[in-house]
Parts: sequence; structure tokens; C-alpha cells
Amino acid sequence: MKVAETQQISATDLARNMAWTIDDVRISNTTVLITKGTRVIAQLSPPPKSGLSVQGLIKLLEAMPGLASTDAKQFSDDINTVRKAAILGSDPWD
Repeated sequence: MKVAETQQISATDLARNMAWTIDDVRISNTTVLITKGTRVIAQLSPPPKSGLSVQGLIKLLEAMPGLASTDAKQFSDDINTVRKAAILGSDPWD
């Protein structure tokens, strides 16, 4: 997992190089701290990632109720029926 780096830029340099700085944040997925003197006054960050992480999906699936045994059997039978009826080549890349 790549950890995003943090860079610093003065407010004056940011004003002079706004487009370049925004592109850098977007492309490199880094956060830029904006300084005035020695103080950090703001930050420019990539937007949060949308969607569900793999771990979040696993937790969601684990929290879902299970099927009753009769429903699970019917579901398994349905899957087998679909597999038997499907016309597939031996190699999916053909």
C-alpha cells in the first residue's frame, strides 16, 4: 500500500503555480501543505476515494443474513442449471 507523501508550498508560490500544483496533487495523489511564513495555513488534498474497500465489502457480506437451507439448495440448483445451459468455449480467450 502506497502512503501519500506530504509536500509544502508557500502561499506566494501557490499563487504563482496554482495549475501546476493542482495537477501535481491530482497525478501524484499527494497532499500539499500551504504555508505563510512558518505556519501551515491550509492544505490541498486529492478527494477521498469513493466506493467500498475490499475489507468493507467483506464486512458487509459477513453481516448479511444467510439463506435458509431450502433456499440455499434451490439457489445451488439454479446455479447448476445455468452452468449446464450455458454455451461456453473451452478457452474464454477464444
